[in-house]
Parts: sequence; C-alpha cells; structure tokens
Amino acid sequence: MDCLELNIHQRILSDIASNPGETKDDVIHAQTLIAAKVHTRTEDVGADEGGGREENSEELRVFMPASRVHCNIAFGELIVNFPKKHIDETIDVLMPALLDILNDVPFVDFDKCLSWQDWALPDQLVYSTVSALLRLSSSRTQYTEKAASAICSFLSQMVKQIKSSDPLSVLTQLTPALHGFYRAISSTSYAWTITQWEQLTTHMNALCSPSIVDRLNHLLVDILQKEDANGDTLRFVQTFVSRYVTQGRPLSGYFIVCCFIETQWTVLAQALAPPQVTTSGIVTEAAAANKAWLSLMRKAVVPCEIKDEKIVDTLKMTVKYAMQCFTDLLVQIEEMDTEPSIDTYAWETMSESLKLASICSVALQELDRKLFSRLLLLLSDESPISDNLVQEAALKATTVLVQSFPDIASKMATHLRRFVTSPLPIFEFEFASESRAPPPLVAAAKCLAHCIRLAPGDDLIMSNMYSLLNYIAATSKDIYDSSNNSQSSDDPMHDSLDHSTSQLLESGLRGLSEDEKRLVGISTISVVTRLALEFHTEERLRSAEPTVEAAIAYNLVDLALSAPESAFIEIIRVFSAINRSANPDDPRFSNNMVLAAQTRLAQELHRRPELYEIYLVELLTLFADKGVAIQNLKISNHHVKTDDMIEQLASLLLPIDALLGHHDFNPHQDASSGVVSLFRNMWFLCILFHFTCNKDKEETAMDWLKPALSHIAAKTPSMVLEESHDSVASDVEYNSVIRQEYAHTVISKHRTSLTKYISLRAGDIRYLSSGQIIFVLTMHDMESMRSAAGLTSSLVGYFTNDSINKHPSLPACMESVAEKVIRGCINDLNAQASQQMLPVGLSSELRALLIYSTHRIEKARDIASKYLNRLITSFPSLMCDPPLVFAILEVLTLLRQSCENEFMDEYNPVYEFHSERADITLQLTDDYQKRNEILGQLHRNANSWFELALARAPIELQSTLQKYLAASQSTSGIHSSELGASVAEHFAKAIGPVQRQLTCLIGLSQWKTDGAKSLANQIAIKSYFAGEAAGVRLACHQGPDKLDKLPPQSAPSAEIQALKTKMSRTTEEIRNKNSALTVQDLKRLLFRCGATLLSMEKCEHDLLHHLVALTFAVATPSALAASIEVWTWVISEKPDVEVALMTEVLSAWSDTIRQERGMFSTSFNYDDPFYHPISYSPTDKEVIDRGTTNARRILTPHALVLQMLLSRLQAARYRRPEMMFLIQHLVLRSARAYRSLSTHALAREARFSLLLFGFETLKSSHLDPYSESLLRESLYSVAFSWFSVRPQWSYGANRVQVDADVKVLAEFLSCLQTDTIRGTTEISSLSPSQLPLRNAHYLDRLRNINLPLRLLTENEMFRLTVWANPTNDPKRGSDQIGTVVATMLEASWGGVLRTVWQIDPAIAIYLPERFKSPVVRNEVIKMVCSSPLEVLDIPEALLFFVGDRVDPHVRRDFKNLLLWAPVPPVIANTFFEPRYNNDPLILQYAHRSYKPCDMINLACSLFLTPRICLTMTLGYVARFIFETAKISQLFCHQIIWNMKANCYKDDQAEIEDPMKPALDLMTERVVNSLSGDARDFYNREFHFFHEVTSISGKLKPFIKRTKPEKKAKIDEEMAKIKVDVGVYLPSNPDGKVVDIDKKSGRPLQSHAKAPFMATFKVRKERIVVNTDPDSILDVDGGGTEIRTEYDVWQQAIFKVGDDCRQDVLALQIIAMFKNIFTSVGLTLYLFPYRVTATGPGCGVIDVVPNATSRDEMGRAKVNDLLDFFVAKYGGQDTVAFQKARLNFIQSMAAYSVACFILQIKDRHNGNIMIDGEGHIVHIEVAPFTTRGVLLPFSKFIVLLIHCFEGVKFEPSSFKLNHEMVVLMGGRYSQGYQLFQNLTVKAFLAIRPHAEQLISTVQLMLDTGLPSFKGEPTIKRLRDRFALGLNERQAAEFMMGVVRNAHENVRSTAYDEFQRLQNGIPYK
Repeated sequence: MDCLELNIHQRILSDIASNPGETKDDVIHAQTLIAAKVHTRTEDVGADEGGGREENSEELRVFMPASRVHCNIAFGELIVNFPKKHIDETIDVLMPALLDILNDVPFVDFDKCLSWQDWALPDQLVYSTVSALLRLSSSRTQYTEKAASAICSFLSQMVKQIKSSDPLSVLTQLTPALHGFYRAISSTSYAWTITQWEQLTTHMNALCSPSIVDRLNHLLVDILQKEDANGDTLRFVQTFVSRYVTQGRPLSGYFIVCCFIETQWTVLAQALAPPQVTTSGIVTEAAAANKAWLSLMRKAVVPCEIKDEKIVDTLKMTVKYAMQCFTDLLVQIEEMDTEPSIDTYAWETMSESLKLASICSVALQELDRKLFSRLLLLLSDESPISDNLVQEAALKATTVLVQSFPDIASKMATHLRRFVTSPLPIFEFEFASESRAPPPLVAAAKCLAHCIRLAPGDDLIMSNMYSLLNYIAATSKDIYDSSNNSQSSDDPMHDSLDHSTSQLLESGLRGLSEDEKRLVGISTISVVTRLALEFHTEERLRSAEPTVEAAIAYNLVDLALSAPESAFIEIIRVFSAINRSANPDDPRFSNNMVLAAQTRLAQELHRRPELYEIYLVELLTLFADKGVAIQNLKISNHHVKTDDMIEQLASLLLPIDALLGHHDFNPHQDASSGVVSLFRNMWFLCILFHFTCNKDKEETAMDWLKPALSHIAAKTPSMVLEESHDSVASDVEYNSVIRQEYAHTVISKHRTSLTKYISLRAGDIRYLSSGQIIFVLTMHDMESMRSAAGLTSSLVGYFTNDSINKHPSLPACMESVAEKVIRGCINDLNAQASQQMLPVGLSSELRALLIYSTHRIEKARDIASKYLNRLITSFPSLMCDPPLVFAILEVLTLLRQSCENEFMDEYNPVYEFHSERADITLQLTDDYQKRNEILGQLHRNANSWFELALARAPIELQSTLQKYLAASQSTSGIHSSELGASVAEHFAKAIGPVQRQLTCLIGLSQWKTDGAKSLANQIAIKSYFAGEAAGVRLACHQGPDKLDKLPPQSAPSAEIQALKTKMSRTTEEIRNKNSALTVQDLKRLLFRCGATLLSMEKCEHDLLHHLVALTFAVATPSALAASIEVWTWVISEKPDVEVALMTEVLSAWSDTIRQERGMFSTSFNYDDPFYHPISYSPTDKEVIDRGTTNARRILTPHALVLQMLLSRLQAARYRRPEMMFLIQHLVLRSARAYRSLSTHALAREARFSLLLFGFETLKSSHLDPYSESLLRESLYSVAFSWFSVRPQWSYGANRVQVDADVKVLAEFLSCLQTDTIRGTTEISSLSPSQLPLRNAHYLDRLRNINLPLRLLTENEMFRLTVWANPTNDPKRGSDQIGTVVATMLEASWGGVLRTVWQIDPAIAIYLPERFKSPVVRNEVIKMVCSSPLEVLDIPEALLFFVGDRVDPHVRRDFKNLLLWAPVPPVIANTFFEPRYNNDPLILQYAHRSYKPCDMINLACSLFLTPRICLTMTLGYVARFIFETAKISQLFCHQIIWNMKANCYKDDQAEIEDPMKPALDLMTERVVNSLSGDARDFYNREFHFFHEVTSISGKLKPFIKRTKPEKKAKIDEEMAKIKVDVGVYLPSNPDGKVVDIDKKSGRPLQSHAKAPFMATFKVRKERIVVNTDPDSILDVDGGGTEIRTEYDVWQQAIFKVGDDCRQDVLALQIIAMFKNIFTSVGLTLYLFPYRVTATGPGCGVIDVVPNATSRDEMGRAKVNDLLDFFVAKYGGQDTVAFQKARLNFIQSMAAYSVACFILQIKDRHNGNIMIDGEGHIVHIEVAPFTTRGVLLPFSKFIVLLIHCFEGVKFEPSSFKLNHEMVVLMGGRYSQGYQLFQNLTVKAFLAIRPHAEQLISTVQLMLDTGLPSFKGEPTIKRLRDRFALGLNERQAAEFMMGVVRNAHENVRSTAYDEFQRLQNGIPYK
C-alpha cells in the first residue's frame, strides 16, 4: 500500500482508522493493518547505530518517510475508535506507544512533501497523538499524570529544537507541530487540574518568550538570506506557508502567541468547570474551547480556594501578561495608519487576551480593575477600537465576569443599554445582504440579558425592555415626525412617552444624523428581539412608523423560530398585517423589509418543520387577501394605478417559494381540502394578474417570477379533489378570490389567450364563465410548468371529479389543454433527452400515471393511459428502468387478482390491492366488468411497450425481467397464477429484432423459436452463483486463493450434526409452542436441510426424518408447500431416497390421524347453529373471514400432500411396488379413520380428493379380491360418512371453491360409474372353487353400495350448482341434474334406505332433506321407530321418533329418550305443548336438553310460552329454574322480568293472565332463594332499574306538554339517579353500567304513553384475536385471544304501557337468522338489537347506534337514498360510497328474507334506519301483523280504514321501492344482481332450519298476543319456507318473491298512507 500516491494512502488509512468495525476480528484486523507499521525514532536510531539509544541520541533528528507518518497519524485516530473493551484489554500497550510517538516528534525529520490536505504532517501527527492521549487517559486516571508529563516534555523539547534547528525545519516542521498541539488542546475536552494548568503555562510561557517569538517571526527572512537556499526550497516554503495562510493561520511568532493564549484559557476553563468527557466520536475544531467558554457563560464557577502560592502567582502573572499583550497591541494599532497585517494576528490576540484575563480573574475570585475598566471603555461609544472580534470578545468576557461577580451586573446593564443604543459602525447591516444581526449586536444582547438576569431588583426585564422601546419610539418620531405628523399625534407609542423621558431621549439623540438615528432604532429593535428570545417573553411591540415596524418584524424572525406555536402564529399574523398596510408613500422600502423577514423565516423554518403548514396557510391567505384588495380598489376607482400593488403581490411568491423549497415539506402529498382551496386561490390570482404569461419584453426585475412559479407548481397539490363532489365545480364557477366585477373587465384577454392555446375549442370557450376560463388557464400554465420539470402525473387529477366531468363544455376544453400539455411535455423531454438530462423523478411520475390508468373514473383512466402510452412510445428506453418495469408487471398482477376476486369472494369486493415489491397500492372500482376492461387495456399497452423496448434494448429489458422472475414472489407458499410473471416470462424468452439471424430463422422455419433455454439458463446460473457466494459467506472466511474453486461438495460431519440438532430442537420448540421462527426462516431451514441431504453420498435417515417431521409439526399451507418443493427436489436428484422419504411421510400422516389434526380434526366439524348462543350484536364479517381462514389453514396442508402423492403415484404405478405398498398403506389408514375426517363445508374438496386418490390407487394396485374389497369398502365408508351429517352448502362466497367441489364430485361420480371388481385370482389364497362365490358376493355388495352413493353424489352436485347459480343465470351454466334420481321408482327407495341404514343410520335420517319424496320420509320414520337404539346419538332422529304429537293409539317406547342426544332448546320447548300430553319422559328429555344452552337467551325465551309455566307443577322446570338461578344471577334476573311480563294480558296491567298466580309464586320462591351477594346484587339491580323506569310514570302528567318541558322533567329525574357500578341494563346483561349522561334524556313521540330515551356508559368485554401471518406456531389459525374491556355509550328506550314481547320473539328469530348466515359464511348483515320485556307493558329497547331513519332524512329534505349516500360517502365512484352501497345490499338482502318469512309489516320510513356504514336496519319488527302507530288517527283516516277493513296495504313480500333499487345501481346493475343472489342464498340457507324456526314461533300461539292467531299462522309460515320444493324450485320461488317486491305499488300506497296519517315523508 506504500506505493500508492500519498494522499490516497493517507485517506485509506484514515478510513480504516475511523471505521475499525464492531466485531473483535475486525478490530484486530484494523489494528494489525495500522499498528504493525507504526514507526518511532527508537527503531530508526537502533537500526542505524546498531544498538540502543546513546546518551546524545536524543539530540539527533531522524528522517521518517511520509508513509510511516501516515501510519502513526492513523494509529492515533484508530485508538479512539476502538471499542472500550478492546482499549481496556490493550491499554498497557497503546499508551506507551502514544507516549513514544509524542516524545519523538521534536526529533523527527519529516519528509518535505506537500501531499497533505489542510494541515502538514507534523501538525496532523501531534494533533492525532495528543488527542488520543487525552481521550484515553481521561477515563483512566493511572495514566493522567503520564500524559500531562509527556505533553510538558514535548513543549520543553520544542523550545530547545526551535532554538537549535535550522529555519526551514522550524518553519515547516516544528511550528506546524505546535499548531497541531494547539488544535488538539482546544478541540479535545479533558478534565485538567489547576496544577496541570500551571505546569503547561510555565512551558508555554517559555515558548512565548521574546527570543522565541522573534525567531519565529524572522524565519522566512532567515530562509531567504540563507546562502544555500535553492529555488526548489523557496518554492516549497512559499507553497507551504501560503496553504496555511489560506486557512487563516500564518505560521508567525504572533500567531503562536495567540494560539498559546487561547490554549491557556481553554485548559484553565476546563479546570474550573470540568467538562463531560467522551472517549469516542468525531471531534470538531475548537470544540473543547467553545464548550468550556459556554459553560462559564451559563453557570458561575463554584468558588474554590487555591492554597498553592505558586499557582496564585502564576494566575496573577498571567493576568498581567494578558493585559500587557492587549495594551502593547493597542498602542501599536493606534500608531498605525492602516489595518494590522494578518501576520500580526493582532485582533485575535487582543480578543484571546481579554478572555484569558477574565478567566484568571474568575479563578482568583478577584476582579482585576484594569481589566474591568478596559472592558467598560471597549463597550462604549468612546472605544478606541471598532473591531467586531475584539468587542465581541469583550462582551463575552463581561458575561463570564458578571456570572462570577454579580455585584457588577446592575452597572453593566446600564452601561450596555447605552452601548447598544449608540450609533456604532459595528452595528450596521443591510436587510438584503445579511440574514443575521452583526455578531457584536447579538453578543451585546446576550450579555445584557445576563446582566439583567443577575442584577438585583424587581421587574428589571420589562423596565429595560421599555427603556429600549422608548428609543425605538424616539428614533421613529424624530425621523418621521415631519412627514407623518397626523399619524404621530395619534400614535399610542408617542402618547406613552412622558415629557421627561421624551426630553431625555431627544437630548441623547440630538445631533445624530438621520442615518444614525435609523441605525440606533434598528439595532435597538434587534436587541429587544434578542431579549425577548432570552426571557421567552411575548410582550407585544407597540406600533411604530412602518419602516421601523418592518425592521421590528425582520428582527422578530429569530423569536418566531424559537417561540411556541401560539406565539409563532401571532408573529406571522403581525407580518401579514404589516404587509397589508405597507407605507403608501414609500411602499417599496417597507414592503421589502417585511418581505425580507417573511422570506427569511420561510428559509429557516426547517428548524421547526411542524410549523410548515401553519406558515403556508398564512402566506396563501395573505396572498388571496391582497389579490382581493387590488380588485376591490380597481372596482371602486377604475382610474387608479395598481401596478405597484400587483408587483407587491407577486413578491409574496418569494416566501412561498422559499417555504416550499424545503425537501421535507411536501404539501402536494395528502393535502387537506383547505390547503388545496388556498393553492387554487393563489393560482387563480396568478392567472388573473398575468403572472404566468410570457411577456415578450427585455429582462425586468420580475424575471425571478417564472422560476419561482415553477418551483411552487412542483409542490402544489392536485387542484381537484375527487371526494369534494359539487364543491369543486362551484368553486371554479364562483371562486371567492375572483371578483366578478373586476374579472369581467379583464377576462377578454384571458379568453383570447386560452383560444390561442386551444383554437379548436373556440366555440366551447365562448360559453365558459370567467371562473372556468381562469381554471382552464390555470390548468394549462401550471401543468406546462410541471411537465417541463418531468412532473407528469398531476395532469390526470383534473379529471377525477364527476361534477366537473359532467359539465357540458368544460371537459372538452380540459381535454384539449391536456393534449397540448402532453405534446409540450414530450417536446420538452425530447430536448432534455438529447442532452442526457431527463428528470430523475420521471420514473416515479410514470409509475403514478400507471396507477392513474386504473382509476375508478373513466375519464381519468383515459387521460392517464393516453399520457403514459405517449411517453413510453416516445421514449421506449424508459422501459430499461427496473422500477417502472416492475411496477407495470405488478399492476398487471394486481388487476388480475382484482378480477379474480369476483370468483374468490363473490359478495365482498376487495377495493384496495397492494404490492410490497413495487410499493404500489391500487384503489379499484367494484364493477368487475370495468376491472376486466382496465386489465385488458393495460395488458395490450404493456405488450406493445415491451415489444418496443425489446427492439431497442433487449439485453437490458430481459435482464430486468429475469431479475423480476428470479425474485421470490409468494409468501403463502401456495401456487398462484401471476399475470405479471407470465408477461415477464413471455418477453424474457422472446427474440428481439436486434438478433437478426434468429429473427430470420423464425421467418424461414415453420417451427417456433424462442429464448426459453437462455432464460432458464441465466436465471439458474445467477441463482446458483448467488447462492454459492452466500454459502461461502455463511460457512466461513476462506482464503482468497480458494475463491475461484468449487465449494466443498460434501458437508462435514460437524455441520450435519449441527443441522440435525437444529432441526430436532426446532421441532420440539414448535410442539411446545415456543418457537420464534418465521415462515421464511422455516423455508430457509428446510431448503438447507434438503441441500445437505443432496450433498451426502449415503442417505442420512435422521435428517430425512426431521425434514418430514418438522413440516408436519408446523402443518401450515406455506410450510407444506415449501416442504413439498424440497421433497420433490430431493427425490428428483436422489431417486434412491424416495422410499425412505415416503415412509417418513406415511408415518407423519399417520400421526395426524392419531392426533386428529388437519383434515382429520373434528374441531371444525359441521355444527347446528341452533346449539350456539344467540348474539344480540350486528353481523361481524371478521368472524366469517376468520372462520374461512382457520378452516383453510387446517385443511389445506393435507390437500397439498395429496396432490404430491397423486403425482408420485403416477410415477410409481408401473415399476415401483414398494412405493405402491406405501401408498396403499396410507390410503387404507386414512380410509379407516373416516369417522375422524372433518365434515366442514370446506373439507369437501379435500375429502373427495382423498377418495379420488384412493380409487386411483385401487385401480393401480395388484391385489387379491379380498384385499381389493377391503380397500374399496373403506373408501366407500369415507364417501358415505360425508352424507352422515345435515346437507351443507359451500362456506363463504368463493365461486372457485364451489366449482372445484363440483368438479371433484363429478370426477368421483365418474369413478363410481366405472368402478368394478378387479381382484387378481392368481394371488388369492382361496381355493379356485371358492373364488366364484366370493367374487359374486363382492359384485353384489358393490352394486348395493354403489347406487346409493351415486344418488347422494348427484344430489350433492345438484345442490352445489344451485348454490353457485341461485338466480339460474344462463351465463353461469345449468344445473347438474342426476340420472340416477331421474330413473328412481318409488318402490326402489326402500332398498336404498335399507342399504344406507346398514352403512350409517345418520345418512338415512338426512335423506328426506335431500329428496322431497313422501316415500323417503315415511320409510325413515318406520326405520327410526323400529330401531331407535341405532340413532340415539342423532338428535334430528328424535322428531321422526316422537312425531309432531303423542298419539295414544300408537305405542312408542319413550324410555329411550333418557339416552337420546339432546336437541336444540328451541325444539325442546315444543315438548311442553299439550300435543305431547305432558308425558313425563318427554318432559324429562326436554328439561335435559336445556342444560348445555345459553342461560341468558334461554331466560328470554323460556317464559314466552305459557305452556312451560303449567309444567312447573311437575317439578321439572321449577327445579331447573331454581338450580340455574343459583348458578347464574343474570339468568335469575331475566327469568324474573319475563315472569312479570307475562302476568297480565294487556299493556296497562289490568287484565290478569290465568297463569299469574303460578308465575307470582315462582317469582317469590326464586327471590326468596337468594341470599348473600346474590340477594345484594338483585336488590341493587332492581332498585337501579326501578329508578330509571319510574321516570316514565313521572312523565305521564307532562304528556300534553311541549317537548322542552318533558325534557326538563326527564333531566330533573335523571339527576337524582346515582350509578351503582356493577348494575346493568336489562337489555345489556353482558356489560355493566359505569356512568349516565344525565342530560341525554329525550322524550319520544306518543299520544298516550311516556317513553323516553337515555344514554348510559356501559363497560363491556370483548375478545381480540391477534394473528401473525409470519408465525409458524399458529397451526390452527385461531390466533391468540386476548380479553379487553372497553366503554361504549349505549342509548336505550324505556317504554311503559307498550307490549314488547312480540319484538322479543321477532328479534330472537332474526338473531337465529344471523347465526345461520354466519354458519354458512354469508356476509348478510343483521342487527338483532336487544329488547327486554321487564313487566306488563314495560320494556327496555337498545337503540341502533349511529343510525338515521329514512323519515329523518326526508324531514332534512334529502330527496332519496342515493343523494344521502353521495352526500355522506362521496361520489358513486369513490371507494367509500361503494363500500357503503355494498353494506346496504348485504343488509337489504338479509332483512328482505327476514321481513318475508316473519311477515314484518308497518315498514314505513320511520321504521327503516341507515347506520353510519350504510347498512339498512329495520326496527319495530313485531311479526305477522301491522303494528299500530303512536300518533292519534284523524277521523278521515279512521273512516277510510273502516271502509277498507280487511284490505292489506303492504305487499306480502317485503319492501323494495324505487330508491332502494336506484341506490343498488338500477335493475340490471351488478349491485342488483348481487342483491338477488344474496336474497335467494339467504332463503336457501334458512330452509334446512325451518323446523327450529317454526317451533320457536309455535310456542307463542296461546299467548293471546295479536300477532299469533293460531294454527293458520303456523301454516302460512311453513308455506313461506316452501319445504316441499327442491333447491332449484325453492330458488325460483324466492326469485318470484323478489319480483313481487320490486317497486310494488302497495309499498308506495302504504308510504302515502303514513305520510297522510303521521306526516312521515317517503320521497
């Protein structure tokens, strides 16, 4: 390395030293590189003289080459960057080395070279060494004295060498070494002691002796006078000295004196105030000196007594010496006629002398009078010196002295106040040239602040500030009194001056010139501002003359930059106020000053980035205000000249430009609508006043305007907001900053300009308003500026607002402007491209255009596509940019995914798609047709772009495409199709025109030729060597001579053992649920394991076991997908391990069967939704999504393994018997575990895939008849077991899944149709005579079981095809109608049923649900009644056994009921009805069925039927109630409320129910059974509830009064309620009340009752499921459940005198509907809010939160639902609107089915709500009747009702009026089709549960409630389920209901009736 050019050599060493690394190896390596070459004089002397140093060897100067000096320098730099631990370990070696280097410096003869930067080599060496010594010894006290001693020795030797050495050596080696010493001491913080300071001072005084100084001053003369001085030497000296002089460091004796004076006070200051020492990091020049001085200025030194007289004497002598230096230099300067030369360093030395003297005084604790008097003189207008540096030093010295001698503070404050109000030259500065006040003024202000702070007295701050403010007023008065008398006389500032003060100030200012007075005023302003900064005062400055006021503003900038936000806002408003009221007589001067302040603040606001937007808003508002003011002035006086005002307005663009120039301020990204509006106003004014016009004139003072506007344009946000609807169009038309009166006078010029730009649109331009003309011109000018800078994407933003796009003429003009801008942009870019200067950000702009080309609004898409296509076709080489290519490919992939979303989740469009790889997010429309059109267009464009790029730069393009293809795309591990990858692959292997020979070959040959081999080869070779390099890095550091060799091909045994250990430990950690591995970590580990297996000659079975066992331990789709890749890789590379690997797979598969995991898990089996608790909460889509995700996560792994096994089967079936044996074994084990196989709806494909695999294995196997039959029987058992549960639909809305299910069933059916006996008799152990009989038996058995299975499979396919196409849309295909069922005779069903009964009775039980034949049902009843013991575990079989009533003529053994599986509680309730004759066994069974149910919901429903109460006498129910009440207090309370509610038949509690005595008795017994905490809780709860409900009774006397009076009464009563935390609302038993909003009471509308609403804070608990997609522990997909509490404000309605029991029932059934929909994964939204009947005619009703009734919309003049949605969520193309519309459709479908089934009437607009997310929610849902309304009937209406009694107003279907259909998108829209599909599916989903739902209603028949009129009610309810129809017929039936409901005239008639009767609007 020594051969390198020297400065490069040093830079390399310096870089190594500054970054030695973090690891121990790196540090040692760096130390070896540098320390090994460290060179000392001892080595040279020893080498030259053959031994050690002789006695006089220290006098010798030894030559050292530059390369060795570099190493020594780097050694010092390296040491301080070592880790502390390494330093501690090697300190005993490092410190001696540093000491030797320092000791040798005076004796080294350095190489006379100039290959150094900044400082010479001796300078750098001493600096590096001394700095390292100080930093190392600062934290290691054992070396502090050695370091100090070495430094003193160094100084001593330097004195000797200076005296004895030749002038050249002294000048070029010794003097720089002293400078390096000075730099090290002043830069390195060190805790010096006072003793060390005294020692150093003694040695430095020797260096400052007159003889030494004189010698140093005459060095150049001595060199020149030297006789042997040659030209090279002189040139070397000249260059050497000039380089130091350029740095401001003349190497003279005076300079060295100055350096040592500064060194002395730096050391002394650190001795007095020890600094905080750091041993690492970069040290800046003079850092220690500055820190030490600041420390003394900020804090007084703690007094300490110096006992050593020698030190005291030294301090006094130093003060004397410093003052003598100052005096001598002052005398010399006064005698000079000119400024002292730089060699004398006079000003600097005088400054440092003052500092040294002041610090010595502080150390002595004695103020030197001579020093103090000198300071007073310097800080006065009589100062003999007027130098910034000296006077600033005097001020700083004064500050330090005041801190330590506070008794002088008062005197100095007065003295400094006079000083700063003197017109001194050092205070002069110009606004235009200075951005800061002069340093002396700043120092004076700070010093004055210290004096004021330390001076005794009260309110000194304000008194001094007011005194200074008086100077401002006096100077302002003197200057402007003559020109502004009237203003002065009224000025409060002048009024505030008393007469004596005024006279005093005027006498002080008398005799000053106007300029001097101005200087006094402005400098005083600066000081006042600095004082405000120091004291953080926000004292407002009193108004002054505008020029002075502007000066005040200018000086307020610093205050603004440090003030709190509120003060900052006040200051910028002051700026704006001054700018608005610039002096009309001298507008330019005052305006320029305040403009300078505003601009400077904008430039320096990077210190306060949080204030960017605040200041921007203020500037833009000021700009708009001034623009409006100019227009108003012109309107009021047409003849007034406004040119100057317009120019002032333009100048405001300067601070705006400066503010937007900050790189971290990007208001164009995510700007608020307010900021956008302000920018729009600014640009409109710029256009109005022609700021953007190209004036064909010579250069003017306004030439800066165009660049400023271009900069502003780049940061301007989009002028048009998509979400602002019509507001943008109205703002364009009637903008507030464009005064129409003014615009009409000038708009002709603008119209002409616009016509010139787009002459083809002259006809349209004529019809544009002035605002629209300005808008289009703004678009033209601003976008032209942007496009010239390569900012192309913002143009599209103008077309994203529908209100503008719908204008008749405006869009056409905008499109023409866009076309012109595009052409201009391409021309500009062509010019830039010719100079290789295309904008750097063009690629990101093209990406933005690409995203815009997928926009939801068609016009925006078209403009973006056109622009993007033109740019790329104009510049095809842009396709060489990898980010752009990746973006195009990723957008294609995302668009493809968005189109496939229609089939993956049909009813839940995904609006946002994100690519991590390209960092792109697309927000797409919900219209799938448009999505496909967007994809098609972009696909065509992309193909043309890639073809162009292929023709231009095939290698670059294909390299980029290879990189795209080689990168890992999928993290899920499941194979997926990516359009981007397909396109990339197509063009990556394409042959471009550049490859002419291949192109010609393609033309001549009939065979297709491409570069597929080259593509595969390049990807493989790049991946291989990248992996090899990574492997080398991973394994170890090898020598450089091995890098060109192949890596080791076999793994060492230690590596294999380590891998086995890691795999084993990982497997164990996963099983113990404590692994931290991610999916990617696991994948990496598996592939490394596979690679290791391949590298071994023999199979390592332990490793193979871990490779499989680890995968199955994780058992996630991604893990299995990765493992299958590894397994197939290992098998393909080493076929001999296949059997061993498949054995491990078989073993692991068997473990999953034994452990019931994956598809053998029963945790997700089909479960009747009526066994689940009823939840009174809205439908939660997250629950459905989580159910889908969890099921797929569990089921997919086995499906993936089956795919691999099927592939292996095909490879092994002909010649691998051992593999076939393993596969047969796996199939047989799996089939025998058929009872464990999951019955989840999503397990259908996996199960039948297993069956297909089994049948394929059966076909491929060479088995004897018995073994074949055994395997076949097992497979048939697997198939039949699927049909042993209730028929299921597919889960969710995944059409792909349904189609896959149908396909796999079709393949399975094909297998069944071709299934036959294939047993090979040659290998049978039976005798030949037995074989025919056995084969006949097998054939007969096959026929018997094959037919039912085909029948069931065909039915399953038929059901699924109906589910996939509920509306029978021909585009979706036709139904799969089976051939077996079509040919089935009635007589044949008996045989089929007997066969399936033998296989599994459960199949027979569910057969009537699949086949609607009465024969089937009757046969099943016979079988159940004849063999009940075989179906005891099937609850559904009970209904066939018991029937719909107990027939006394039919004998049935009901004792079996004691063992029968319990039915759902809703079915158990029916057994209490009289039709079952109170049979004790049936009643016991019903009682037993309650136990597993949800207590709260049971309590709500149990006593809705009076028949249950009659069974209390039997003791079953009574015992159950008492037992349950002891377990659940909530059940106890709910049951009491329900019993009270059923004691009376009427609302007013006047007509007793016959059951009342029994209910009263039961209530009394339950209450009396309570004790302890339970009784206390009961008392608190019922007392609280009574307090609340009693308000309704107290409100009755106020029924006829006004609402405010009722409200006042409610508030009065609610104020009395004290919340007893822990109680709950009856309607919210799952939460406790913690607070009441006592002002929330609101009376509700009623003519005879007093319902009211109140708001309660309820604390609830919810379960949050945390899932980690990267985790490998979440095997079941359930995530981690965390219970959290949250508070919600719940509104509740309290009713008295209104029966709520009908609502309770309806909402229970709606909640059941919700459970059913959730169980099939349909996102059908229902909100079964809670209603609790608490007494006769009393109840509590939860209020639907955040909802508005359609009635309230009508009263707010909302025309229809579409207008409401647009106003609330945005235009129809916005994502928010489309999400809300989807919510409306999903909820509308759900409630439509509920309203139809339950016949919920009274559907006027008051009972229809729209919640905050767009869902429709029906309230007042009493079933089977039309509820009465609250308002009194008018006589006319009553008469009308009597006339048409019996006529039903409302339709028998549900409400589906015109506005609802329009909101969905119209009758033929995608939204309406979605609604129909969901409605039919909802109907199909609830039909299988009709009996449970009917049973729930049937319980109410004897209640006497108006909705329940006996058996006809039940019959009509049953008919609405259409139970006699098959699935397709039922779907058609429901479609007929939808058609009947669509805009039914009866709905309109009923709405009109409600409008006339109750004033409820509907349109």
